[in-house]
Amino acid sequence: MKVLIVHPHMVVYGGAETVIIKLAQYLTKKDVENAILTLSVSPELFEVCKNLRLITPARKYPYILRSTSFFNAVGLVNEIVGLRTLLRKNVNSFDIVNVHNFPATWSLFPTYKPCVWMCNEPPDLWNNPTPSAPLRILRDIGWQVDKIIINKSVTSICVADEFNAKRVLERYGKQPEIIHYGVDYDFISKGNRKSMLDKFCLENKFVLLQVGWITHQKNQLESVNVVKRLKDDIPNIKLILAGSDRSPYARILKEYIRKYNLENHILLTGHLSKESIRDLYHACDVLLHPVRHQGGWLAPFEALCASKPIIVSREMTASDIIEREKIGVVTDNFVEAVLNIYNNPKKYLNMAKKGKQFVANELSWEKFCERMLKVFERIINKRKVY
Repeated sequence: MKVLIVHPHMVVYGGAETVIIKLAQYLTKKDVENAILTLSVSPELFEVCKNLRLITPARKYPYILRSTSFFNAVGLVNEIVGLRTLLRKNVNSFDIVNVHNFPATWSLFPTYKPCVWMCNEPPDLWNNPTPSAPLRILRDIGWQVDKIIINKSVTSICVADEFNAKRVLERYGKQPEIIHYGVDYDFISKGNRKSMLDKFCLENKFVLLQVGWITHQKNQLESVNVVKRLKDDIPNIKLILAGSDRSPYARILKEYIRKYNLENHILLTGHLSKESIRDLYHACDVLLHPVRHQGGWLAPFEALCASKPIIVSREMTASDIIEREKIGVVTDNFVEAVLNIYNNPKKYLNMAKKGKQFVANELSWEKFCERMLKVFERIINKRKVY
């Protein structure tokens, strides 16, 4: 069996990229030939993938932020064409295609090959809470096109949780397979707390941490508002926003922080390495995760590896798991949740320790990759029958 993994860009070592790399490493270990097809690779991820096969185009395709403007949305056409061109040159050498984030899902159509979509979430196409009229029209057309392409070219869909399973079923009429992601328990549980306390001057601070790209869907403004409301009750409160801050939303966020004189209580770090993120988990007191329904699945479970209490929104796609297992706070009242943890640290530390054990026992990359491989094998074997 030969597996072609397709992802638009490998530029930031985020959740989707972690899933791809772990899967490629597992397939390689199991002597399953595989390659990652992508339009661009950052130096950081090129180093991480040095023992993996990468297929990239000769020309450069800059990463396009899923942005707010009509013209940037139209610019995605170039990205889609680039992916399809590269895929068509290589797809016949493989038995099955494993697509990840949009617009990789559009790259196979109309060429027929068995295809498994690892749906981190159904695409919103262009995340924008207040789209212009042209963008709304383009987005509505895009959703209809997306439904046709998925039903014509995707053989099977996998998701990480029940929340996304319902969304996929409603949008595409396909019943997906639920396969929980893995977590790097051994790596994250051995973080260096002191290195971050010293680097960011966090000693004697009550540290809230949010991890991820600064984007509307990650909802960092909610975390900033928590600090704004609690800075008098918790004078030593400090919010760390760890993630790339190149988006238009990041500019809005920074202006808001300046407007309300919150600079002493909030730090935007920009992009950080995996090692630094791991160490921040150990340096924080709480992971604050008001993320909406796009992305952000891994961070709460990674924080639990460091025995840190977690607060997640009800919209966050793994909230059902967290609430069911009683390993974190699921709420939309983030101010109250932070105050409760601040005033009752022992209670929530015990909850976090329970969560740490859950991650160690249930969320391994070995389990995730093994189940993904079984999906590939089942589809190929079924096709051979016909």
